[in-house]
Amino acid sequence: MGGIGTYAREIAAAATSLGAELTVVAPNYERDLASDDRVLPFQIRRFRGGLHSMRDLPAKIRLTRDQVAADSYDIVHAADWPFFIPAALSRRRISARFIVTVHGTEINETQTRLKRLAITATNVFGSRTEVAANSRYTRDLFQQRFPIDPKRIKAIPLGVSRFWFEPHASRNAVRHAHGLSDDKIVMVSVARLTRRKGHHMTLAALARLSHDVRRRLVWLIVGPPGEVDYVDELHRLAAEADCDIRMLGPLPDHDIRDLYGASDFFCLTGVLDPSGRVEGFGLVYLEAAAVGLPSVATAIGGVPDAVVADRTGTLVEPSIEAITHAIQRMVTERDQRSRMAEHALMHAQTLSWERCAAETYGLPYSTRRNTAPQVDATHQTNGERLQISAENQASA
Repeated sequence: MGGIGTYAREIAAAATSLGAELTVVAPNYERDLASDDRVLPFQIRRFRGGLHSMRDLPAKIRLTRDQVAADSYDIVHAADWPFFIPAALSRRRISARFIVTVHGTEINETQTRLKRLAITATNVFGSRTEVAANSRYTRDLFQQRFPIDPKRIKAIPLGVSRFWFEPHASRNAVRHAHGLSDDKIVMVSVARLTRRKGHHMTLAALARLSHDVRRRLVWLIVGPPGEVDYVDELHRLAAEADCDIRMLGPLPDHDIRDLYGASDFFCLTGVLDPSGRVEGFGLVYLEAAAVGLPSVATAIGGVPDAVVADRTGTLVEPSIEAITHAIQRMVTERDQRSRMAEHALMHAQTLSWERCAAETYGLPYSTRRNTAPQVDATHQTNGERLQISAENQASA
């Protein structure tokens, strides 16, 4: 579930396709997931649980200790923060490589006195620990917060699932279904409706566009609700805007892919969050790029690794004026939009999950993208044995 769940599932499936044998340890979220798990190409062990609480730490320590002792692993990988300490404590019993992945927000969240004390006491980031960061920004943020040898931390951008490259419904059919005429320029956003995703900045920018541009533009907003007061405010502002704005709510990935194919560019203008939450990478920009969409994005967090400035999209500072100018150009400059769309697709094609898994685990990898469906890959039993422990946190 969520971004961490996607990361664990995709990197495990990719490593399996490269010849590794994996066991993934993950929560069941109080649901019967047996039928879903049967189609996965790796072994999965579910434990009873959901979003992480520090009260769960003793149980996770026992769970990880027992799992590590149950087999002979070459690598133990804590895919996110809740398993850092349990995996570090189990490390003493084995000679396997120990990898932790940092995604961004949890780097700031681990700065409390109690968590720092626990990390130090268990030597989580000791000399045997390899740190995989999901972007250059996350790598640099980690190095600011935890002074470890730079050689032991590596920025490894995430991958794009093959799903997003697969055929989608025809542009004309999707536009017809949504009542979008051929002369409209369609801008689409996909994200949870929370303040840090910056929908309010985009709304304010639309109000500054010229009348002719606003009349040409349709904005499709996809995503589940976040903070209630913020969602209410967005609905009110959208209703008052002199622009065609449609809030579609949460949609399944197949429908999102079809909407991408019917749109002209992607837009998500995130803002800095005073709570310490950060945009560690910005995978959604790459998923849109895989369907041929350039992006308008704000240069915060790890987004510059997902959107290459002036090549796969437009990166601007998080200001209303800068966003207005970027949208205006994307709507009116068709040649630029087409050129960026071509480069966006090429950029997405270079960032496969197989590449991510190979760099993380040191597995052999060819740069040629394999077009076979990733999560349907045949489970292999040769190569390295890995244990991945993953727990989704409260992230969008």
